[in-house]
Parts: sequence; C-alpha cells; structure tokens
Amino acid sequence: MPQPEPTMAVLFDMDGVLVLSNPAHQAAWAEFAQERLGLTITKEMFYRRISGRKNEEALEELFPNQFTAEELTRLSEEKEQYYREHYGPTLEPVPGVVELIEQLRRQNVRLAVATSAISQNVSLVLARFGIGDAFPIIVTATDVIKAKPDPAIYLLAAEKCDMPPERCVVLEDAVAGVQAAKRANMRCLAVTTSHTTEELLSAGADAVYPDFTAVNTQTLRNLLYGEING
Repeated sequence: MPQPEPTMAVLFDMDGVLVLSNPAHQAAWAEFAQERLGLTITKEMFYRRISGRKNEEALEELFPNQFTAEELTRLSEEKEQYYREHYGPTLEPVPGVVELIEQLRRQNVRLAVATSAISQNVSLVLARFGIGDAFPIIVTATDVIKAKPDPAIYLLAAEKCDMPPERCVVLEDAVAGVQAAKRANMRCLAVTTSHTTEELLSAGADAVYPDFTAVNTQTLRNLLYGEING
C-alpha cells in the first residue's frame, strides 16, 4: 500500500541540533585564530559573534576590511579543515535526535538539513551517525546569498521539500537560526545546546527543550498546529 502524501516537513539545523559540535567549533576557532591570526577568541565571543553564521561574515566582523573575499574564503576553509581533522572523530549526536529522525522517517515526514555549515562538515556528521539516508535534501550556506537570520536558507529547504512554509517545523539551537525560521513564517522548536531558554524564546522560538529526548513526532505536529508552547 502506498504511503500517504506527507503533510509536514521538519528542517534540521546541524551544529547544536544534529551534533554536539559547538564546543568543538569553539575550541577549533580559538586554536586556529590564535595560531593563524593572532586573535584570542573567548567563549562569549564565539557564541555572540560566530556561532550560527557564515565563517566569512564572522571573519569580516572580527577583521573589518583586512581580507579580500578570496582570502576570507580560504581562511574559512582552513578553519573547517582544522576542525574536521582535530575534532571530527570526537563528535556525538544531540541526545534523542537520532531516535527522533528514525521516528519521523517511519511516519513519512519530509526531512531536510538547512545549515550554515559547509558540505564537507555535513557529510562528516551524517556519515558518522549513519543518518545520511534520512536527508535527501541538504541546503548549505553556499546555496544562498544571505545567511541566517535571513530566512533564505529555510525558504529554499521548504521549496525543495515541496512544502509551504506554514507546514514546516524548524529545529534550531541558535538565536540567528530561530530568527531565520520565524522570518520564514515557520514554527520553531529550539534546544538549549548553545543558548539559554530565555535567549531562544526572546528570539521567537515557539518551544524550547534541553535536547530531543522528550520530543517526538506528535510534539512537532502539536507545535505545527499551535497546541503547545513548551
């Protein structure tokens, strides 16, 4: 018997949502910036000025008018290679997310990854956790001109899912990502792997959880139809 047509899509950010990578990214940024650029990056700087953004945008803010576009791209690639080589083997999934993905697949929910990360990092994470087959649709920063909090990345993911924005639930961890989801007219469930509950609610999150251990398909359906505000 053919499966019924999907009635919703769930759009996953990656860092802090699929994978507990923010501590690794923070460490990689701190080490790379100190060694390569002579800049000390604190934890507060990382979460306020770097997390959830394109590397090139963060670098331009940290070093205004000091690098050409080509140099910014090269530095971004070098940093991400450093991250993959030094921290890739240590990455772990956000608690409950793999189980949630399997449940959503069984219930014929359309799934996509929409992330500011580069494709090599996405491939690393999906392969490490064995969830590549769950995501036929992947949208990265290179697919859009403007990064989060601009809604472009989530609108493109919804289009590729063939689902209107009002039938999409975004899973996020970053303030900029929550803002992007809400500007795309989508419901947003956030987890506190990068920011506090208060910060995420202030950004517009419709519900906030510590991780995905208490989140299931029905949680997301209820959120889509406005029945919870956790």
